[in-house]
This record gives sequence, structure tokens and C-alpha cells, in this order.
Amino acid sequence: MAEIDKILKNLSMGELKFWVDGVYCNNCVNRIHRALKTISGVEDVEVKPNFKELRALVILKYRGEVSKKDIEEVLSEASDETPYHEYKPIWE
Repeated sequence: MAEIDKILKNLSMGELKFWVDGVYCNNCVNRIHRALKTISGVEDVEVKPNFKELRALVILKYRGEVSKKDIEEVLSEASDETPYHEYKPIWE
């Protein structure tokens, strides 16, 4: 029965919404989008910037499981691509 539950979980689409601090420009938006798409199971990423508040709302759609740790790691790696930004997820 556990195998069937695992298969069903992989078939169903999950959605996770969170904010990312440190978003200053469209390059940031593109960098975050590309980084999150590299996570296994991620089907779609939408990054909605709010440049006045220097952050973006991320809507991440995935199959299977996606951990907050995975998200934090890829955002940290994306931050390393530029000396001026540090992308930090805000979990509410």
C-alpha cells in the first residue's frame, strides 16, 4: 500500500508559496526562477517581484516532495552568482 501512496503523491501537483528577500531587479527574478527550476520535481515556478519592498512572491508547483532545505540551498547558490544580492526565503 505504501508504494501506491508514493505513486499517487508523485502524480498529484503540490503548490508552495513563499517570499524571497533581496530581489532588486529583473536579473534577480530570472536568477531565482532558473535556480528553483533545477530542483527535482519542480514543474513550474512563478516569481512575482515587488521591487519597492525588494522581495518577490514565489509560487512553486511540484510533484513528489520538495523540501525547504532544497529551496534554501539553490537560493544560496544563486546568491553566490552575484556579489550584490543574497536571496533568503521567508517561510510564513
